Amino acid sequence: MPTETPRARQTVGGLAGLRVRTINHRAQGLANLSRLTAGASSDDLHASLSACGVESVLLSTCNRRELYWRAKTDQDDDVVTRLLETTLGLEPGGVATESTLIWGASAARHLFRVCAGLESAVVGEAEILGQVRGALETSPRAGFFLTGIFRAALRAGGAARAETSIGEGALSVVSTAIQWLGGQVPFAESRILILGAGHTARKAARHLKALGVSRLVIANRTRSRAEALAASLDAEIVGLDEVSDTLHTVDAVVSAVSVCEWVITRDHLERRKGPRPIVVVDLSMPPSIEPVTMAGVVHVDLTLLDQSATANRRRREAEAPRVEVVLAREMEHLQRWASREAARPAMSVHRREVDAIRRAELEIARQELRASSDPGEVLDRFSQRLFDRMFAYRHPGSEGLEA
Repeated sequence: MPTETPRARQTVGGLAGLRVRTINHRAQGLANLSRLTAGASSDDLHASLSACGVESVLLSTCNRRELYWRAKTDQDDDVVTRLLETTLGLEPGGVATESTLIWGASAARHLFRVCAGLESAVVGEAEILGQVRGALETSPRAGFFLTGIFRAALRAGGAARAETSIGEGALSVVSTAIQWLGGQVPFAESRILILGAGHTARKAARHLKALGVSRLVIANRTRSRAEALAASLDAEIVGLDEVSDTLHTVDAVVSAVSVCEWVITRDHLERRKGPRPIVVVDLSMPPSIEPVTMAGVVHVDLTLLDQSATANRRRREAEAPRVEVVLAREMEHLQRWASREAARPAMSVHRREVDAIRRAELEIARQELRASSDPGEVLDRFSQRLFDRMFAYRHPGSEGLEA
């Protein structure tokens, strides 16, 4: 989509030099994102920008590819455009067509929204904070300006999650299932049976392992796939014909298999003997565990889990206005910081010039003291001259002070 030239539009205070070119799932779509970023080298782009004196940070995730940079001169934007077109293999003018340009305070606000999870495909996702932090850490020549903005954005993202519910509640069915299961059994003391070794079963098993489940048992029709999954998780293996006996020794079952008959039946559950109730999570479609209502069995299926995930998603989306309030507050802090940093070079010049006046008048006073018998009169003249010159001095960017 075409964008304006930043120099044609007024930006805000000390953030005026901030730029971001974004190719993301919302504006360009996932297919276009994949096409544009395939084979693009982040290291080469960073090296080329650094060689041209441009400070930059490249954020690359599954849903976005964004280049942030500081434009110190009018030529920096042109340099970035040319290097991006080379890196992405685009014709001249292609960057303006295929990406979105944001600048100034709006670019900072965009980064704040990214860190808060408002720009993510999964609203409120926590992973983006680690990805933004990683992008900054792998950009050693980001410079003080960009580093300050990124750190402020990371703080804003953390504050949004601490002060609102934007990150609460699992959104995928598997995450919802594991979260629910964690409320039913103590993972560190539990032995859990995983039925299946496909994508959903692998995701559930790895999630459980990461949360510290004591022991995992894998059962699958194809033994080689069960062995491969078990090896990566240090888990046990049983055959599907051993599932009935295994129920006596596990605290929970997570099933994600594609079958047309019950893998675990009412009879299996009725005959189960164990020290405590068994929790059954059926992620299969159609269901693979026969629904039962009996003492000692807690059962949840895909329909209920999907309803829970949908409710969590709606609750997160409803938190967006509260998140925006947090981000607006954090943006005010950033703009004050950026304004101070923008004034720092001029103030440094001002301090040096004022100090030169002070040292010149001090030298005159020293010479007068050598020839005078009245130090008090010399000091009075010194202070009066210094006073007059300070009021007459006009520092860069000021209207001056008049006596």
